[in-house]
Amino acid sequence: MRVAMIHNQFLDAKGERRLIGGVETYLSYLSQLCLKDGHEPIIFQGADRPFQRTVDGILVFGVPTVNKDIKQTNSMLYEAAIKQIDPAKDVVVFGAHYCSVPTNNPRCILVQHGVSWDLPTSYFTKRWSCKFGLGARIKKWVNTRNEVRCFENCRTRVCVDYNFLNWYRTKIVDELDNAIHVIPNCAPIASAEEVNSRKGNAENISILFARRFTPHRGTRLIAGVIKSMISKGVEFEFTFAGEGPDECWLRERFMREKRVHFTKFGLEETTAVHLSHDIAVIPSIASEGTSLSVAEAMGAGCAVVATAVGGITNMIIDQYNGLLAMPNSESLLRAMSSLVTNPSLREELGKRAYETARTAFCRELWEMKWRDVLKAAAGDDKW
Repeated sequence: MRVAMIHNQFLDAKGERRLIGGVETYLSYLSQLCLKDGHEPIIFQGADRPFQRTVDGILVFGVPTVNKDIKQTNSMLYEAAIKQIDPAKDVVVFGAHYCSVPTNNPRCILVQHGVSWDLPTSYFTKRWSCKFGLGARIKKWVNTRNEVRCFENCRTRVCVDYNFLNWYRTKIVDELDNAIHVIPNCAPIASAEEVNSRKGNAENISILFARRFTPHRGTRLIAGVIKSMISKGVEFEFTFAGEGPDECWLRERFMREKRVHFTKFGLEETTAVHLSHDIAVIPSIASEGTSLSVAEAMGAGCAVVATAVGGITNMIIDQYNGLLAMPNSESLLRAMSSLVTNPSLREELGKRAYETARTAFCRELWEMKWRDVLKAAAGDDKW
């Protein structure tokens, strides 16, 4: 059986470079599950020109969508997928709700990755009339209406957290459909031996920020907190791991600070990188499901400091398996400082984080839940 996955990107627009991101990682995991079970994953994405490439056993089709709006792009990708598969036998997965099209095909599955529109309106509009006041309120209303419409494009739906589902429940008048499933995101889990052999350095605590470098992921917020900690004489090493539009801004801000480092790593290096750090900080100000970054840090036994945003609150119980801060400088500074100066707290939170991840965010559990969804869509006899 073929499983066609639709998303606006997996490789770059030329089909030459693999992109790093949450949905891209999600599609990789789902493709690997298909391959493991003897099925053929195919990804259809937008492109500058037609291409066909095989990456790690995944066939990727690039569909030219230059100068097309999102609705046109989604329709073109769906039509391309339907032409390559048998709609009566194969399955279609919309990799994100915003990539979906309205369809009554029972073999279609939509993935909702969490609330992504909890930013101030000024973040996602260039029109001055929509940035403030009544215009901003109207823009917010339009956005939330569109989110509901996208989510209802097909019957079988997978949510990565309960935060979105609780919000959605306030928007509908009927009971939730049985075809809506919650499957929290998963992450690589280190072995117990690896976690137990962690060697924390009480003299020089290492902190990791492994996110895409964008303001809504907290780059500007964490930069200010780091500066405050340095000015207070707190001893630590800080690593920014990733890439994104704020990279130059961050490098310039910390170019003379020897204790702040920059690096990049691949998906296969995730566990090793986290095992080499004591604390992981996830300072998002908006747009989070069950964060892959939180799950990856917990899966390596890091002590986690995260902001109480979106689906992160489905993962972290404050003071039990991590610290939750409000997405502001004062709250985040207080949480990070308490971890840096308290080795016993770091150790306890790290252990509980690891146990949580090993139980709730392991890939085996994620695959088992996804198999049930795919079986229901394809028919038990075909999966």
